[in-house]
Amino acid sequence: MDIKETIKDIADNHHGFLKQELPVIKSLAYKILKVHYHDCKDELILVHRQYGRVQNELELALVKKQMILLPMIWDYQKKPSEDLLDEIRRTVDEVEADNEILLGELEGLKEKTNTYTMPESGCPTYDNTYKRMEKLHHEVEKYIEIERKMYKELLG
Repeated sequence: MDIKETIKDIADNHHGFLKQELPVIKSLAYKILKVHYHDCKDELILVHRQYGRVQNELELALVKKQMILLPMIWDYQKKPSEDLLDEIRRTVDEVEADNEILLGELEGLKEKTNTYTMPESGCPTYDNTYKRMEKLHHEVEKYIEIERKMYKELLG
């Protein structure tokens, strides 16, 4: 694994996807909440709140990874040092704890959306919203695995 290429992939593709997709899903979730409030309010209130938690965790993760962890790993690739490696280890431990919270919130979203299945009264926007949420869930899981492989290679 080329760690610099992995960092570029994470920053360009995954983080780029999240920055683009998160506000779109939020807008769609709000739209279906308004349109289907009378027939699906119990589910949609739970979904709306849960998506907010997912979005918050993802935004926190983006900041920590983009501003702290990935630049440290990039610097370590240029100029390795034990002090920097120790700092990377501590930060990876924090990020991994955050990842577990995030994965739990995503599982909560999956549960509250009935495994991303819209009710019979749903519409194309409802279906699109749930499909985007499901894609987001899979995308996050995929990139957490990529990150974990990178951490393992770097830290042993």
